[in-house]
Amino acid sequence: MFQVAVTAMRAWSITWISATLSVQWVGNLFGHLLRLPLDFFEKRHVGDVVSRFGSVQTIQRTLTTQFVSAVIDGLMSILTLVVMAFYSVWLTALVLGAFVLYALLRWGIFRPLRRATEDHIVYAARQQSDLLESIRGMQPLKLANQQDHRRARYANAQVETTNRHLAMQRLGIGFQAGNGLIFGLERVLVIWLAAVLVLKGEFSAGMLVAFVAYADQFSRRAANLIDQWNDFKMLGLHAERVADIALTPAEAQLEGVHSGPLPDASLEVKNLRFRYAEGEPWVIEGCSFRIEPGESVAIAAPSGVGKTTLAKLVLGLLEPTEGTILFGGIDIRKLGLARYRTLAAAVMQDDQLFAGSIADNIALFDSDASPLKVEAAARLAHIHDEIAAMPMGYQSLVGDMGSSLSGGPEAARAAGAG
Repeated sequence: MFQVAVTAMRAWSITWISATLSVQWVGNLFGHLLRLPLDFFEKRHVGDVVSRFGSVQTIQRTLTTQFVSAVIDGLMSILTLVVMAFYSVWLTALVLGAFVLYALLRWGIFRPLRRATEDHIVYAARQQSDLLESIRGMQPLKLANQQDHRRARYANAQVETTNRHLAMQRLGIGFQAGNGLIFGLERVLVIWLAAVLVLKGEFSAGMLVAFVAYADQFSRRAANLIDQWNDFKMLGLHAERVADIALTPAEAQLEGVHSGPLPDASLEVKNLRFRYAEGEPWVIEGCSFRIEPGESVAIAAPSGVGKTTLAKLVLGLLEPTEGTILFGGIDIRKLGLARYRTLAAAVMQDDQLFAGSIADNIALFDSDASPLKVEAAARLAHIHDEIAAMPMGYQSLVGDMGSSLSGGPEAARAAGAG
């Protein structure tokens, strides 16, 4: 009964610690992710970001479940080693030598295994990105009859991922075979030498059986300890992947230093220059203009000259390389981007809906938004009649793949921006 109680308490403790760490770590990492600048997401595939979150689960699992097992295996290995030494120092040295050989084997395989694991994670992330992109871009794929091409692309990604997985498995089979060979030979030698000692009268039959039992337990526990130690070393790989998110600085100037009222709602851009990275060509160079309150301005230019980039800069989504953006005569960085964005509204060409109702998307999931305000916003966007004609009205469910509204995401976002 005592052993059952201890086992149950150990299992529950591990489960509770794992759940607590998972909630805290994943929640904190996701919170930091939401505060990262927009260009962080524009430079990465969605599958890669999702894969990095998976590394958090691996770290959490290793530091909880495997850590407890490693401590127990370490204590049991030391205890059985001491007991074996009381029986025979020479036989104990033989068992310890087999342990050292296995440790050297795992040490030699670690670097190739780390490279294979990293390659597998990277290619699996690319495969996931292809899948997510295909699902999200299903409409243009169908219009262009590119399903077969996309299928071939995904199949190639799957083959590459599988090949990397097979490379990991080959290494795993190799050290498992090495484990069986080393400890199998060690067991044969221990039994043979112990039998010789029995024939010489230096060992009894009972001592032989007991020593072999202790040697088997030590070999099993010590091998598990080495395996878990390699898993702990492998955490460096997962930590590097998580660090790409965790160590990226959050968006600057979210909280400003100016908290007073604004003199007006004018928007002014002075000597604005922007490029995505050092050494790249300027996307916007020497741009200056002023928009007075109540004034309507249209920016017309050929595709690819930076109109969307300019809009993102004006909205505070991108950081200018040079120049200033003033709202009400105050630099938006001093005003604070969080406050500035509450004063601005925009409907971008790549806006997406979120899973929920039409009302949720119009209100941007604001629990304090009243149905009257939601309806008023929909009327401003000229989509109220469409929504009212639906069986569930404003409670009609939509998702990130689109909706039955004319204009889809743009219509709902326009209502929300209004």
